Amino acid sequence: MTQWVPSERRLLRQLNTPRKIQDHLDQLTYNCENSAFSPRMVMITNEGHCFEGGLLAAAALEFQGMKPLMVDLEAHNDDHHVLAVYQTKTGWGSIAKSNTALLRARAPFYRSVRELVMSYFDFYFNTKGELSLTSYALINLNKYNHWDWRTSEKDLEEMGMSFWKEKHSKLMTPAHIRMLPKVSKTTLEACFLGANPDGLFKA
Repeated sequence: MTQWVPSERRLLRQLNTPRKIQDHLDQLTYNCENSAFSPRMVMITNEGHCFEGGLLAAAALEFQGMKPLMVDLEAHNDDHHVLAVYQTKTGWGSIAKSNTALLRARAPFYRSVRELVMSYFDFYFNTKGELSLTSYALINLNKYNHWDWRTSEKDLEEMGMSFWKEKHSKLMTPAHIRMLPKVSKTTLEACFLGANPDGLFKA
């Protein structure tokens, strides 16, 4: 059982709905460094990027009695991304920390994980407006418990990199995705509204 300290338990008790978890992730300062820290360290620093925020969201969902599930999104000529996902009676939903405005939460009404992932497709593009999402994998983080991912004070970047070894379901090949049109200027501007340029993939 995870040994949360009293201050951590208080915060996790407060984050008792997906909406509250997402609101908490949104107020975190975006971490632009090449690091990957546990939920414990994110709670201490109040900073996090998508992987770090995703771990915190998964831990918060687990604290409420759900499975710690994450979806790894692979992209061509763009940053990869992760989602903390959960299932309710109404369907699958997600929570995510993102440096962009359009790759965050989705309400739980998608009938499958694939359907949930496809809701991100039109909004997943690089700074040139090129669509980039190619594949996804559903991961139960209990598989990674040997990393002590909830409370470790060590860098977990290697754990995050190992997600690439998980079996991913293909959506598009890089060749096919290059054939798609770029997104509109309005969508491009909306997506990167408020983004920290230091944390954006340089396409």
